[in-house]
Amino acid sequence: MDIEIVKDEENVLLNRRDIVFKTDRTGMSRESAKNMLVALLDTTPELLILDRMNSQYGMQDILGYARLYDNKQNLRRIEPDYMIARNAPAKKSDGGES
Repeated sequence: MDIEIVKDEENVLLNRRDIVFKTDRTGMSRESAKNMLVALLDTTPELLILDRMNSQYGMQDILGYARLYDNKQNLRRIEPDYMIARNAPAKKSDGGES
């Protein structure tokens, strides 16, 4: 697998898990990283917030930060609206508007 989980901490106060992951695939999109994390953590995409992905200076590695919530209510209560919108699945266009 291309993603390695470096740190996985339980955040009891916010009812979530704070996850730090590393990948060596340069140019990995946020969508593909989120899909791999969802499969690796055995969860649903609606409960996972992919915060950021930073490349390491002088290295090929990308270090990423994600948050996995227990339920949608906690996610909506804690996360800002822009972060929820950023992590929403991409809408597919019909391409047949007339």
